[in-house]
Amino acid sequence: MFHTELFVRKLSASIVFYRCLFGKPCAEYNEKRALFKNEDGAALLLTDESVLGENHYFTAMADSKKGKGVELILPVNNLEAVFNKIHRIYPENIESAIVSRPWGKVDFRVVDPDGYYVRVTS
Repeated sequence: MFHTELFVRKLSASIVFYRCLFGKPCAEYNEKRALFKNEDGAALLLTDESVLGENHYFTAMADSKKGKGVELILPVNNLEAVFNKIHRIYPENIESAIVSRPWGKVDFRVVDPDGYYVRVTS
């Protein structure tokens, strides 16, 4: 199964955002990277884009919109509590409020500080 790494412009802002979203601190952290893990072994690695060398694939896209065509999906136990927290702290980042979906799930959509699109779901 995949683990996910996101290259971010301002690591500290991304850490605060995902800490709010996950409701827990990083499992590991240094000045260039932060790792979040859950009990199931899934991991999200946030890496400061300053580590990218001039020949790295993403370097040429440094000024483009991040995550184009990618939707991160985060299952949570208490969707409403997570939504209320994000709405209180990051109201401008909410792309859609809580909605019941035809496939039986309930979710909301949020955009992180770098523009990555996250579906938070039941």
